[in-house]
Amino acid sequence: MTVQDIMTRKVVAIGPDMPITDVHKLMEQRNIRHFPILEPDGEGAGPGRLVGIVSDRDIRVVGGTHPQSPAGVKMDSPVSMIMIRNVLTAHPLDPIEESARVLREHKIGAMPVLEGDELVGIVTGIDFLDALVAMTGVNRPSSRLEVEVPNRPGALAALLDRVASLNHNVSSVFATERHEDSITFVLRVETIHGHRLAAELREMNYHVIWPGGN
Repeated sequence: MTVQDIMTRKVVAIGPDMPITDVHKLMEQRNIRHFPILEPDGEGAGPGRLVGIVSDRDIRVVGGTHPQSPAGVKMDSPVSMIMIRNVLTAHPLDPIEESARVLREHKIGAMPVLEGDELVGIVTGIDFLDALVAMTGVNRPSSRLEVEVPNRPGALAALLDRVASLNHNVSSVFATERHEDSITFVLRVETIHGHRLAAELREMNYHVIWPGGN
C-alpha cells in the first residue's frame, strides 16, 4: 500500500496572505486541521508552489497567554507569520510505513503529497490509522492469534500451512517481538472461532500466546 492509496486528493489549500482568523473559521467550517499553503506563481499559470503548512495547533497559540504564542502576531495577521516553512512532504508512491515513520519521528500530524512540484494530496495520521485497520483486517469478522515460533527460515510458512490445513484463511501477519531464538507473529484469521483454532494449534505443539487457554 502506498501513499496514493490513502491520501486525500481534494486538498483545500490557502494563500500566505489569508488572515489567521479567516483560516481558523475555514478550519471549523470544513472540519480540517491542516492547510497546505500555496504561493501563486508570477504568471498565474497554475495553482502555485508549496511554501508552508499550518495546523489548528499553530493557530491555537496566537494572540493569547500561551507560552508559545508568537510575539507580535494577532488573529488578523497573515497566516504566513505562523506557517511552517520547512515542509516535510510525501510522494504518491512512497510506502505508507515509511511516511508513517516520518510523521512519528517529527511529531507532525500531516504531510502534503507532491508529484514533482504539484500538490496532489495530503496524508494525515488518521489516514495511517485507517490504513492499519484495513491492513490488519479488524474491520471484518476475524480472530486475532499471537503465536511464538522458532526464529528460523520456514517457521512462519509452516505455521501458515498448519492454519490452512485447518481450513482457515490468514488475512494479515505482523511480527511483534523478535529474539535470537524466537519470533512472535500476530495473525488475523478469518474465523470467529479463535479460541478453538488456538486450541487446535496447541495440540500441534505451537506456543499460542493469545488467546489464552482455558
